[in-house]
Amino acid sequence: MPDAYPNVYALILAAGGSRRLGRPKQLLRWQGQTLLERAIGSAREVLPGRVSVVLGAEAESIRAAVDLNPVETLQNPDWQDGLASSIRLGIEALPASAEAVLILLCDQPLIDSAHLAALLDAWRSEPGRIIASQYDLSCGVPALFPAVYFDRLKTLTGDKGAKPLLQEFDAHVIKIPCARAELDIDTQSDFERLTGQTLAEE
Repeated sequence: MPDAYPNVYALILAAGGSRRLGRPKQLLRWQGQTLLERAIGSAREVLPGRVSVVLGAEAESIRAAVDLNPVETLQNPDWQDGLASSIRLGIEALPASAEAVLILLCDQPLIDSAHLAALLDAWRSEPGRIIASQYDLSCGVPALFPAVYFDRLKTLTGDKGAKPLLQEFDAHVIKIPCARAELDIDTQSDFERLTGQTLAEE
């Protein structure tokens, strides 16, 4: 895929402690890859060379298990403060030339590069608008935020990620339907719903 968005950057949030799962969700394997590898691969397909991953909990184990050489890695010392701390760190690390950031999680394994490309295409048509994924009765990440929202992203707090910003600026959000974004892996039952297999005890 040609590099059509040279000033858009992807930010993968992968710093969480996976408390409800009891093991690093970043390293769960599905279809031959870890969940983090899948997210990295999808992001690199649409934004080659401009993908950052925010690590926090279990960072050493993740670095040992996943090839992170193709991406920039950021270490979040405040990961226990929630998703917003990783967003702030990622936004601070963007170059001044960045026109937009595509925020995604590592625990939405059904998200693929085709959906990310749809978000980017929508942004190309409306570069001043936020582009978000719509699922269930809500919308959320993956979501693309133009640079005009970077300062507001840096003010987020807690563990709701960018959701408060999407709600605040709802009238400025273009929503791209994606039922697959509804599945995120937080518990063993989520993983079993994805794979049809019981998560083996370590």
